[in-house]
Amino acid sequence: MSATAIVLMVLFILIIWGGLVASVVMLNSTNDDISGELGDAPGTDDRALTASNR
Repeated sequence: MSATAIVLMVLFILIIWGGLVASVVMLNSTNDDISGELGDAPGTDDRALTASNR
């Protein structure tokens, strides 16, 4: 392998694994209760949703 190929391989490995690490960190720091399409809209908490399914 040439030096250019090794440098590019290392660069793209860092980009791919860095993206994976960044996405895991962002997923861990996101609060599930206020994320998503409805967010923290009234009537979308667990208690209200389970009461409406009965």
